[in-house]
Amino acid sequence: MTIEEGGNVYLAGVNPKEVGAIRRTDGQVQIAVGGRPVYRFSGDSRPGDLNGQGVGGTWFAVGPTGHKATN
Repeated sequence: MTIEEGGNVYLAGVNPKEVGAIRRTDGQVQIAVGGRPVYRFSGDSRPGDLNGQGVGGTWFAVGPTGHKATN
């Protein structure tokens, strides 16, 4: 998930101190939680969906501190 530089992000249930952003190699600004970039899985449609959990051994849902979520 990308944002405009300087944009504000509010994530319900996540400590605001854990929310940040990183600059990607393509120059866009990526939301991060606990220093890890956050992406939206296209197969998820509702909050709490974990359909992308473990896909390819690479993609994992993120918890409120940036660590892997467990389902």
